[in-house]
Amino acid sequence: MDYLKGKKNYVWAYMGNARMWQALNNYGDRLLYVGVFSFEIAIDGTISETGIDVSMITQYRNKWPHIKWNLTCMNHGYSERFTALRNNTNGARDTFLSELVRIMNKYPWCNGVDIDLEKGGGYENRASANTLFQLIYQTVKNYNPAKEVNICLPGMTGVQGSVGGENWCVYAELNPYCDTATIMSYGMAWAGSAPGPVSPRFWLDGVYNYAVTVMNPSKLFMGLPGYGWNWRIDHNPGEFGNAYRGESHTYYAIKNWMIGVYNYTDDYGIVPPQPYIPWIGYYDWYENWPWALPHVYDYATGWDYTAMRGPIAQEDYNRHNFLTCYKKVQNATFGDVYVDKLAFLYEASSGTVNNSGNDVILGLNGSVTYSFTTTTGQENADLALSFLFSFWDKNRVRITLDASVYQINETRLYWPYWRYTFWIKCFGNIAPGQHILTVAYDGVEGIVFREFKVCSAFSGAPTAGEASFSLAPRSFKDVNGNMVDPNKGFILTNEVLRRDPDSALIWYEDFQDSVTLQDIYWTTLSGSWSVWHSDEFGNRSYSMLEGNGQLAWKYAGFGNQHIRCRVAMKQSSSGRAGVFVGSLFLCVNFD
Repeated sequence: MDYLKGKKNYVWAYMGNARMWQALNNYGDRLLYVGVFSFEIAIDGTISETGIDVSMITQYRNKWPHIKWNLTCMNHGYSERFTALRNNTNGARDTFLSELVRIMNKYPWCNGVDIDLEKGGGYENRASANTLFQLIYQTVKNYNPAKEVNICLPGMTGVQGSVGGENWCVYAELNPYCDTATIMSYGMAWAGSAPGPVSPRFWLDGVYNYAVTVMNPSKLFMGLPGYGWNWRIDHNPGEFGNAYRGESHTYYAIKNWMIGVYNYTDDYGIVPPQPYIPWIGYYDWYENWPWALPHVYDYATGWDYTAMRGPIAQEDYNRHNFLTCYKKVQNATFGDVYVDKLAFLYEASSGTVNNSGNDVILGLNGSVTYSFTTTTGQENADLALSFLFSFWDKNRVRITLDASVYQINETRLYWPYWRYTFWIKCFGNIAPGQHILTVAYDGVEGIVFREFKVCSAFSGAPTAGEASFSLAPRSFKDVNGNMVDPNKGFILTNEVLRRDPDSALIWYEDFQDSVTLQDIYWTTLSGSWSVWHSDEFGNRSYSMLEGNGQLAWKYAGFGNQHIRCRVAMKQSSSGRAGVFVGSLFLCVNFD
């Protein structure tokens, strides 16, 4: 079988090393297009020859006359050069077009030109980029219709679908201005990224499923990497004079890492060096990429924990298993519990008290009273009570133990006091004996009281949870067959991604409280508003606000507010609904 029948490929003469020339000499029969990566575009549009010496191509042109040699013109990723060409700054585009004719005249054997322009910016640059490529194509064809134009395009999964910000590129609009197009579908992982595949399968699927629907498929070359990355685990890359942790390598260099030819510390002159150890290579059959962990002596993914306590949670993304956390919770611990009573089991009450059968809600002048006994051996006990504040500033309640009074009037805007049930220590060093506890209204209605405990040692510190792992670093066998350890012992590292901060929740209104739309929180600017309650579930049942016009939140104690609402509109509705801040209105326009 002729395995190459019907197949085409496009490579670049770029490295200029002995191995490149050897491959060109030995395997030229398998190549169709070769880009001569030697023509650098300056910001004024002039082209200089800065890559491999073009004259060295002669012997390979003579040996392989079937190869189509294109002159690769590149901006080396300098955005200001692309911008100058796109906008014809100081005539840069005009100069560049004349320079294309000059280099084709200088090398008449060329098949055409190869345009490699990167860092072109966002979608707003699309029209001027299209014009540039149209003029390039017309210039080449006017010079000689037989000459071809190849354009190097970023990987796109749709319009504005670049992972690298190259949204100036719209495949469908560039399709008329090329004979061939090489899609640079590599670089998903790079020097500054986390370790991962350079061209993961899911991304290639997305790029080419899209590309073949908007461009002529016969023009397209799929970009596949001939390189890989080696990511170091540094305290700080700058310590070694590096901008990033990653260094690129050919596959042959990566092979040398696997068989123990290379290590890390020799690169930096550290004595003694890391041992030279062969490493196991792996292959990901889903994303189709090889990988390895050189100088990693044991590792665990997020899901490999031996024990875990929330609110940490297991999640996965693209088959990567990790642990994450979105909030802190109160980690209430009590030691030995001597007394544990639910709030609704009070022995006496006065004023307005709503006993739901699960908890107690204190209304106007409401109070509930309990008795309990501690015995010898339960000295220095703590009294902890569990509350829920329905609003962030509905946080006043009075607790009396025998003749001692403790008032809660919390002013901090912190997680336990924003509509979460929480525990608070009100008294300590409680002596053995009979005691009377009263929980009472203190100027704020709607306080929910749920439970109290008398215990040996209360703590209510916040926590994000924790996970425990078991690792077993070990000795490895070096290239000489000796059992060896790292030169400085084992180092524990963690791979962590910290998300950008989200808004802090200072107030949550679900209109389920018995007293709603209070004047201290709300003001009606226009129209009329009322709260609809469902009686199906009793206390704190499903509720919603109904009305029309403008209802404003009446609070100015914070800056940089982030206000969010959920709205529903009837089929018979008209107009708009959403959130307004000053003159800005973010809304659903039903019409």
